[in-house]
Amino acid sequence: MNEERKVAGIYIRVSTEDQVREGFSLGEQEEKLKQLCKYKDYKIYKVYKDAGISAKNMSGRPAFQQMLEDMRAGKINYIVAYKLDRVTRSVRDLEVLISELEEHHCYLVCDRDDVNTSSANGRFFVRMLTVLSQLEIEIVSERTKFGLTGAIKSGHIPGTCPLGYKRDTTKKMVIDETTKDVVIRIFNLYLQGKSYQTIANILNEEKVLQPKKWDDSTIEKILNNKIYVGDYERFKRVAKEQGKEPVIYTNVVEPIITRAMFEDIQLQKEKNQRAYCRDRVYIFMQKMKCHKCGKIMGSKGTGGKKKKYMYYHCSDCKIYLREDLIEEQVMPMIMDLIEYDMTVKKYFYPVLADKKEKNTDKLDKEINTLRNQKSRIKEAYLKEIVDVEEFSKEYKAIDEKLELLEQKRIETIDLNKQSFSPQHLMADRDVEKEKLIRSNKFYDMLMAEWRNKDKEEKQEFISKFLESITVEKDSKGNYKLVNLKLRKTFINQVYKLMQNGMFDMTIADEKDKEVRTTVMMDKQELEEYIKRLNDYYEVSYYEIARLDEQKKDYQKKYLTIDETNDNGEKLFKLVELVTDDKKYPQKKVNRIVGAIRVKEREKVS
Repeated sequence: MNEERKVAGIYIRVSTEDQVREGFSLGEQEEKLKQLCKYKDYKIYKVYKDAGISAKNMSGRPAFQQMLEDMRAGKINYIVAYKLDRVTRSVRDLEVLISELEEHHCYLVCDRDDVNTSSANGRFFVRMLTVLSQLEIEIVSERTKFGLTGAIKSGHIPGTCPLGYKRDTTKKMVIDETTKDVVIRIFNLYLQGKSYQTIANILNEEKVLQPKKWDDSTIEKILNNKIYVGDYERFKRVAKEQGKEPVIYTNVVEPIITRAMFEDIQLQKEKNQRAYCRDRVYIFMQKMKCHKCGKIMGSKGTGGKKKKYMYYHCSDCKIYLREDLIEEQVMPMIMDLIEYDMTVKKYFYPVLADKKEKNTDKLDKEINTLRNQKSRIKEAYLKEIVDVEEFSKEYKAIDEKLELLEQKRIETIDLNKQSFSPQHLMADRDVEKEKLIRSNKFYDMLMAEWRNKDKEEKQEFISKFLESITVEKDSKGNYKLVNLKLRKTFINQVYKLMQNGMFDMTIADEKDKEVRTTVMMDKQELEEYIKRLNDYYEVSYYEIARLDEQKKDYQKKYLTIDETNDNGEKLFKLVELVTDDKKYPQKKVNRIVGAIRVKEREKVS
């Protein structure tokens, strides 16, 4: 190429942020630079355009790279740009570019910055401008990060809202009542032992949130997302690629599930990552621990024409345990869990239910928003803005959400209207239980409940309550329950019942006679409980011991409590009263054991 001839390549670039901030488009840059070339008598070889691409580096801009290739081929000897930051904002890239420009006798001209690299002073000036430009980027980046951190802590979470959440009018992430229950159900299904794919299949078969299509990766993503306990993980993907920990902001949104449930899920995932035989249903699958090495035992079944047995085995310790014999050994524990489950469903649900909503204002607001959306889409259809297919699809989707919210509103009103007393609920439960015990039907009822479950239902039931079970087999082949670990979600429920003076346990005397006992009840709760019992029986209460007395004195009084007294009163149950702050059971408190006695016959109404 003739050195006297000035052939220019016009380079224009704009990112979305640039256009918003500085207001110049590719078309405007091109027009200005063409006028500049005409004024300077440059012949335009080509216009190179990079749209929507940042100036972070030169390698990621295809048009820029093509321009450099044309420069190396001698097709251009001038690069004309609107501003220097359109070309690069990196000091390192600029040094490389200037060296290459000098090597190929090419010059950089920037209209707005009055840049021209055809002289030493011009090249020095370019370097200074780039240093300042990079400094500006770093300062803006720091301010952005600081501002984003503050926004996250106040509930303004970046990105798309995950299932179960939505944006309110202030753009904060809040719970979406129309999809929240789907998230809770996914977590519960996984805790029951369902795989990612099984859960996805269930949701697809039931057409949950149709036309959404569920797959295993979607379920896995939900179960891994800490947003559901209120925490936001920033840079999660990048941190994983680099082997680092993401930045975690805790308690930035209202949680949908408890931390105990999330921890149970993580433990369940660790088990699922191991290989298990899945061709049959095993009641204690992923629950049985080897009593020697502590590893989770595998599952297998016998074949052939003979009676088939299910086994749990530890390949390291060469231990085999038969499922039917394990079930027989732990049946008392299973009966207790069945009784608890039936009691919660029939009586204790109001105590354990999530009653954060004191009124229906939040639901009413969402219902009104959906009703307004219905009106708008209907008006758009009448004005022929949308066609009938689009109208029907959107109208149906809004209607389904509206129906769900209105049902939730009714349930919330009903729950909030209940002026229940925990002690009244427990008294009603105890009276029903007493009737069954007196008719010798209580144990039969619990056994029937268990036997009526199929294998899969039994597995789900065990998984709901237990984290692990350890059973030992001695040299004679006898099975013994050594240890069991409860799920945190179940432990939290029990603790909540204890806080309300509603948790029962059994106490055995020296003759192994078991007596039902309610622990952590205070005097006011005792009065409410007895008052309710009086609706059914003639009730008396006797203080029989203080737990700070010497053990022998306590036992002496305790051994006589199961006898029918002179008034014909039968022991109904024991109560262990707390006289200090029961919210902190780890603190030393003065405790009183009392006996509630009732007449053998019920009151005549």
